[in-house]
Amino acid sequence: MDRHLLDVAARLLDQRRPYAVATVVRRERPSSATPGNTALITGDGTVHGFIGGSCTQPEVVRHALAALGDRNPRLLSFGGSPDGRDDMVMVPMACGSEGKVEVHVNPVFPAPQLMVAGESPIARAVARLGEAMGYEVADGLGGLGGAAAESAGAERAPGARLYAVVATMGQGDEEAVEQLIAARPDYLGVVVSPKRMLQVREYLAGRGICGSRIAEVHGPAGLDIGAERPEEVAVSILAEIVALGAIETRAAGEAGEARAAEEAAEADAIPAGAPASATDPVCGMTVAADGSRPSFTYQDNTYHFCCPGCRARFEADPAAYLAAAG
Repeated sequence: MDRHLLDVAARLLDQRRPYAVATVVRRERPSSATPGNTALITGDGTVHGFIGGSCTQPEVVRHALAALGDRNPRLLSFGGSPDGRDDMVMVPMACGSEGKVEVHVNPVFPAPQLMVAGESPIARAVARLGEAMGYEVADGLGGLGGAAAESAGAERAPGARLYAVVATMGQGDEEAVEQLIAARPDYLGVVVSPKRMLQVREYLAGRGICGSRIAEVHGPAGLDIGAERPEEVAVSILAEIVALGAIETRAAGEAGEARAAEEAAEADAIPAGAPASATDPVCGMTVAADGSRPSFTYQDNTYHFCCPGCRARFEADPAAYLAAAG
């Protein structure tokens, strides 16, 4: 990765914006990409760097966005054969140079943020353990008001994790939870007894907070592991956060697989000229159908292509390619 991309990566992390690193790991000539070519792809589809020509880049971007969604890396094989391997995503590659390329896509996320409200021994233990786990820890509310917390939550980039723990031990529990709930954290736990938590929930309901958001608050916080000492309670809380993150990641992966299956089914049944994306009838790749890619109208149907080369081949014998595509 050259210095420019390193600067971009550092800037994105400073801005707490997730991105995916796409790296060419193997190629067979002829191909415009070479091993080591690297690009950073942000959540809006912006590409920094070079990862190949018009045939490979759209698919790399599509899979990079999917990786940011399900938080799982993937190895893409353009034009190759699976050879019994189940660790690759096979992508058709039949246009232009007809080379073969393998691209590794890895999502990168900023360190999770952990906000800890309270000055109790448990609050300090949670902060220490969170730092040891690599979280960006903010002690206390730091003067964060309800409106500011809500703004911070709204500005959080998709995929950036935010956790919050209230360990005020009866000193303003309700107010702390009300302020932090406005930030929409991925986890909000309160160190209280079950009876005290009922009072906190009643307070939040009286403040007009939505019942579904109140239900998302974990109280008493932490897994039931028989913890007694502050450090043990901190372990139980961080363990609950880790378990919740694993469940969310697994659910995101399953949702991503379901979306991929739906997109594949929709691509096979899309009327010509109507969708936001279409299948190149020459190479089989998914391409934008918004006018940004080459297109050709044949027998009142408009077909879209990844590059001028595919369009030229189609123009030479449309019937042959349509027959091959069924």
